[in-house]
Amino acid sequence: MNILLVDDDDAKRYTIAKILKRANFEVREATTGSEALRLVDEKPDLIILDVKLPDISGFEVCRLIKANPATATIPVLHLSTTFVEIEDKVHGLEGGADGYLTDVLEPLELIATVKALLRARRAEEAAQLTARQWQVTFDAISDGVVLLDVDGKMVQVNQALNRILGESWNALAPTFHEVLGVLPNRSDSPFLRMLETSQRETAELKRGDRWLQVAVDPVRNHDDQIKGALCIISDITDRMRMEAELRQRADELAAADRRKDEFLAMLAHELRNPLAPILNSLEEIRLNQPSDSAIGQALGVAGRQVRHMSRLLDDLLDVSQFTRGRIRLRKEPIDLAALVPHAVETARPLIESNGQELTVTLPGQPVRLEGDPTRLTQVVGNLLNNAAKYSGPDGRITLSLEHTGEEAVLRVRDTGIGMTAEMLPRVFDLFSQADLSLDRSQGGLGIGLTLVRSLVAMHGGSISASSPGLGRGSEFVVRLPVLENDALLPIAGTVAPAEPSVAGPRRVLVVDDHEDSALSLSRVLRLWGHDTHVVHDGPAAIEEVATNRFDLVLLDIGLPGMDGYQVAEHLRKLAGAEAPGPVIVALTGYGQEEDLRRAWLAGFDLHMVKPVSLDDLRQLLVQPDLACLRARRELLG
Repeated sequence: MNILLVDDDDAKRYTIAKILKRANFEVREATTGSEALRLVDEKPDLIILDVKLPDISGFEVCRLIKANPATATIPVLHLSTTFVEIEDKVHGLEGGADGYLTDVLEPLELIATVKALLRARRAEEAAQLTARQWQVTFDAISDGVVLLDVDGKMVQVNQALNRILGESWNALAPTFHEVLGVLPNRSDSPFLRMLETSQRETAELKRGDRWLQVAVDPVRNHDDQIKGALCIISDITDRMRMEAELRQRADELAAADRRKDEFLAMLAHELRNPLAPILNSLEEIRLNQPSDSAIGQALGVAGRQVRHMSRLLDDLLDVSQFTRGRIRLRKEPIDLAALVPHAVETARPLIESNGQELTVTLPGQPVRLEGDPTRLTQVVGNLLNNAAKYSGPDGRITLSLEHTGEEAVLRVRDTGIGMTAEMLPRVFDLFSQADLSLDRSQGGLGIGLTLVRSLVAMHGGSISASSPGLGRGSEFVVRLPVLENDALLPIAGTVAPAEPSVAGPRRVLVVDDHEDSALSLSRVLRLWGHDTHVVHDGPAAIEEVATNRFDLVLLDIGLPGMDGYQVAEHLRKLAGAEAPGPVIVALTGYGQEEDLRRAWLAGFDLHMVKPVSLDDLRQLLVQPDLACLRARRELLG
């Protein structure tokens, strides 16, 4: 360490230099104030300065050294055997000296004081370095950073704050609330909320055309008392703009999605309307020419294609509802084994038309689970239809159901075209098909398996697909949780209904603005032996029911002027408690969940979607007591 010793007394200077050198300090000597000011430019580590010098007083030399920024940090120790009064010491220390000794020839005190001053200088330099490093770090932060005192006044800010706010702020700036333009109340100010809650508080504030995110954290002293706050201010204008754009885009997409759903519903309605008279006319031809086998075959083909088109429309609407999460299950305790035959019947026409062999293996005991019988029948039917579509003539399809542990396991296996390993992970994806070649003889939209996966998942189950490869068939395995302790639960569908006895002719009112649909259905009903009347609007229907007795009203929803819901409500008002009126059946191209709910609330007893299955309609008409439908509705309602 290098020490500059300034003293005009040669003997005293020699003694002090000797003491310092023994303590391993390097010593440079000067005898005047002027010489000291010249040597100080060499930046000694410490200056020992006599107060009484021949040219300039030691007090003035010290003042000049401390006034120069380049030398101000060098410690100065005054020595004097002349100026020894308290006032002298005060004068020297106030002039900038870092120490003042009067007993200069005491070696231990001198060395201890020198070392203390050097330690203090090293500590100050370290503190200054830390402060510079902190300031560099402080200014390097991209967010605005503000240190606040407990009154909300700004103590220190970083450069980013000026960039974010577009103004120059410093420690003499106004309060936090004035800078951010917020009212000093709890609801607007995260700083005041922080003082109240003693924890981080945040807020998103608008300042001019900028959006700011403000986070305020408490700063505590050693007694854990809040003495201020650290405030982080981020410019989130771009994020808020993007979020607004995303919300607008989401709203636009939602609106487009709604329009798509409305379009699909309208499309299904408009496509179902022509399908209904086609199916009715096919039945009329069959009834009028029962012995012509060629015509019978042609009618069979046409009927199957109409039903296939109807299924495609149902799938298209279902997948739209699934993608929006609008499908609701009507769960009840059921026997899955009792549902399988119903599903088989829906797929049998396609299987038989392809000349395929179907083998069904069911357990001898009920397979009890909680589920929606309609949707689970749809699951099994879709799997069978899928197997039939992708298996050639003379193909074999096997369906098995077993109760294994806590699961019901349904397997559908075929000998069809199979799948590659690359196709298997995508088999349940929307619009995915095993074969996208120009040969579209199998038909389909690639949504049936998507519906199956969604329905199985909604029942808490899983489905998997496997195939040994192309040309080697496929297998689909559905696993569904079974009921626990179900012995005492009533199970729907476990007892086959008795064959209904044939009822007499019914008086039926057909209400449909689509003339071909109304007239063709009326002709079929008459060929079945029933008495029918046809009207094409709501007021005419109300007038007919008011003046004539009908057993059944087949009522379209999409009527001009007064729609089917309004007509049903009027018909219910016409009927009294003693004469409940006819059974009202919605016969419509609208078949979504909301349509069924509205029909139920309007007073319909049954909802049938066009083109109506003529077998279902025939079964309805031969019921010995149509009023049982109303009784069931009133019981469930």
